[in-house]
Amino acid sequence: MSRFSLHLLLLGLVLAGFASRLHAQAIPPPAATSEAPALAAAAPLSLTTLTARQADNVAALGQVWGFLKYHHPAVAGGQCDWDAEFVRQLPAVLACRSVAERSRLLSAWATSLGPVPPCATCATAPTGEVRLRPDLRWAQDTRRFSTPLRQQLAYIQANRYQGAPYYVGQLGSTTLFLHEPDYAEPACPSVELRLLGLCRYWNMYQYFYPYSYTWQDDWSRVLLETLPRFAEANTALSYRHAAAALFTRVHDGHARYYPLDPLLEAERGPYQVAADVQFLDNQAVVTHVRRDGLVPPSPLQPGDVLTHLAGTPVATLVKQRLPETPGSNRAAQLNTIALNLLYAPTPQLAVQLRRAGQPLRLVVPAAKVGTPAPATTDSTYRLLSPDVGYIDMARLTWKRVPAAMQALAHTKGIVIDQRNYPAFLVPQLGGFLATRTVPFARFTQRDPSCPGRFLWQPADSLKPIAGVVPYTGRVVVLVNETSRSLAEFTAMALQATPNCILLGSQTAGADGNTSKIVLPGGLKTLLTGIGAYYPDRRETQHVGVKLDVTMRPTIAGLRAGRVA
Repeated sequence: MSRFSLHLLLLGLVLAGFASRLHAQAIPPPAATSEAPALAAAAPLSLTTLTARQADNVAALGQVWGFLKYHHPAVAGGQCDWDAEFVRQLPAVLACRSVAERSRLLSAWATSLGPVPPCATCATAPTGEVRLRPDLRWAQDTRRFSTPLRQQLAYIQANRYQGAPYYVGQLGSTTLFLHEPDYAEPACPSVELRLLGLCRYWNMYQYFYPYSYTWQDDWSRVLLETLPRFAEANTALSYRHAAAALFTRVHDGHARYYPLDPLLEAERGPYQVAADVQFLDNQAVVTHVRRDGLVPPSPLQPGDVLTHLAGTPVATLVKQRLPETPGSNRAAQLNTIALNLLYAPTPQLAVQLRRAGQPLRLVVPAAKVGTPAPATTDSTYRLLSPDVGYIDMARLTWKRVPAAMQALAHTKGIVIDQRNYPAFLVPQLGGFLATRTVPFARFTQRDPSCPGRFLWQPADSLKPIAGVVPYTGRVVVLVNETSRSLAEFTAMALQATPNCILLGSQTAGADGNTSKIVLPGGLKTLLTGIGAYYPDRRETQHVGVKLDVTMRPTIAGLRAGRVA
């Protein structure tokens, strides 16, 4: 089975936790010893904030701890309780008063793990072409680490562990993070575990993220800047907000809470105005109002420009929320904000808006979150006119593809709506459009022998279906900021077929398989684990798929009743 045919399957397996269960017993967990005491036995640390020196000390500990976790044979092979080691070393590292003192402590710690035998194969060039090399500049920073420690780390990297890793697994092209306890209780873990979680996350992205070269911020600086907030986050909510701010700094569209965190859901309110909002020209515009009798009648109308919610300017809400709204680009961030904009703590929300240029003040009813939607007629595919067909990719299943294409075979054109998340993988549909085998995507995948290195993989191709007469009409694929991950992958495949154009606006810029991350306090998030590109190696991360025609809804069009 090819990589793209595994794309959705692997995502489902990883998110369901099946993959972790499948591989969790590859190496038995180490027993707690006097050198690596169980976390429950560790004395609590009295710490409510971090000075600049303490933050730098913890950052150095976290970086060396993560480096040893994935490189040193005693740690990467699973011979230590490495979380407990972080907690055990933390008080002494915090107390260090100089770089020299800290370096001696960290060097002695690494030495205590045992010898690192020479690696005969580590210097061998990889079999594939390298897209991304390990970034270990932090480990050679003369301002933060002594010469002996820098040399020690360089030696370990040059002779890194090559056996079966304890903390990392692989299922197809998907990276699995193994043996990572979530310490789910309490919801606000101790300061030691909060700092541990931050360092765990930092190192996962340091060594297993294929797009680290796109980071807008220095990743070491992000760790240093984020540590004080994690130390001070002494409530369950403040801790979750600190984590959301961290997720935002990686600019990865998959790096969000998944599933949604219950405490953050409760904070945003149990009621929601039954309307859809989209940001157009940096304005929050109503695009659709639900009127089905199951929710209270709403005075909102498509084309309304929301200016204030509960007395707060929408511009202020956006400014407040952007630093804690993960996304690969601003369009994706604004989409997430729009999805959460109309939640409320009560069944009514005070709204100020502009309608046809005139200001209005309204009290808008809000329905209880979870109010079921009415049953709808089947609109998976239909005719927009006698000559133009329409396919909704969110509802079309692969079993219905033959029927859909047969029903629309006579048309001169088909509009494929990919402003959603598709219900199936694209080859079944693309096979009805392709006239020849054509490459449409290329990926990078991590090199298991070298943490932080990613290699180019052969291009994935779309193939025509034997015995099927390809559709020869025009195909227009609609995309926008709601087109994320598999939706972007699907759009790329369709774009490779004849007579197809992509029309819309910037997509979410978050393609590739995802890896599940768990953090103390039971936080759950994702990491994009493979790099996705066009066959000519053009980027898709951050920038989104390549548009043939750029087009956005307009306020005038919405007011005139044209569907967004």
